[in-house]
Amino acid sequence: MKVVIFIGHFKTGSTSIQSFLSSNFLRMLRAGILYPSVESLGVARNLLVTLSGRDIPTLGESLNIIEPHNALALKLKTEEDRHGVPPYYPNLPSGFQMFEMIDNQIAALDPHSVILCSEVFALFGLTRERKSIERLAKRYAHYDVTIYCNLRRPDEYLSSWHRQRLKFGARLGKLSEDALDEYLDSAHFQQARLVEGWVEDHFPNAKLVIRNFDAVRAAGGSVKDFIKNAEIAFPSDLELPEDQNPSVPSAFAEVGRRALHELPRDAANRVVGWLSSASGRVAHPADNQIEVFGSRNREILLNRFRPIAERLDEITGRRFYADLDDFGRCRPIPEMDAVNEALPKLLRDAGQRDLPEDVLSWLSNWKN
Repeated sequence: MKVVIFIGHFKTGSTSIQSFLSSNFLRMLRAGILYPSVESLGVARNLLVTLSGRDIPTLGESLNIIEPHNALALKLKTEEDRHGVPPYYPNLPSGFQMFEMIDNQIAALDPHSVILCSEVFALFGLTRERKSIERLAKRYAHYDVTIYCNLRRPDEYLSSWHRQRLKFGARLGKLSEDALDEYLDSAHFQQARLVEGWVEDHFPNAKLVIRNFDAVRAAGGSVKDFIKNAEIAFPSDLELPEDQNPSVPSAFAEVGRRALHELPRDAANRVVGWLSSASGRVAHPADNQIEVFGSRNREILLNRFRPIAERLDEITGRRFYADLDDFGRCRPIPEMDAVNEALPKLLRDAGQRDLPEDVLSWLSNWKN
């Protein structure tokens, strides 16, 4: 049996892949491919889908259904280092029970391929003892395993992930100031250690598929790239979802960041949600044209990443980031210039939405 373990990274299309897999559960199962559930809600839905004889899109469903292996990964990490499980993955059984549920599905359904998919798996490679990877390896390392990972150039990645955290309600500093520091020793930056943590001891015989996110986008997005490179015989009649889970645009992000510092929590969350939706209505420069780090932090980022890039070259057998020196070059539009340019258009859009008066007043009185 083939086991493909997609380990992320964050902000490289993992949500779209998970939506694709969950929305095509029955079509894939009929073709011998299992995207296993880990708790009762997912199993109940899969029974419903099977009885109905057709797949049903999972958009809007519980994350336990769409992203079951995020739930597994969060539970395993919590059992390893008390990381914690967010409330939007409710009522989870223990990691042992989740593993038993997966193994029982494998035993009963006898698939030729199993897919475990979670960007949270990316965090496992940098835990102190890598116990979560060890637990996975004890169950699955004897199969034909592929460790699949998408990696994104660190400047674009950190900008996107930092903005993504606004959607979780995080009160953040600025990447041009001290906020960069919290990422440099984490899985969000240490891309080589992220991968090595999986294969050094516990999956030494696994095949590694490491994709540069620029190539992923050029191939048509994360889902199409995964279908092409996972070496699984996917059926041809699968539904392909649109890319999902966009971050707040760079041109709007400072508005959301300040809202979370200056407004009550509920109002600030409304602002962030509105900014995410406004990206399709309010014209703004592309994220990769806006400078969020500043020249000093760009230099720090590049210098700290050079040895990581060299190690990735060794792991992959190719120059993984051919544009490495570009990571240190500032983008053409300063962040606050983009924000100030966008603000009048955002105010007009806000006036057409159902934002509270105190939020509209706060926006109208914006001061840098």
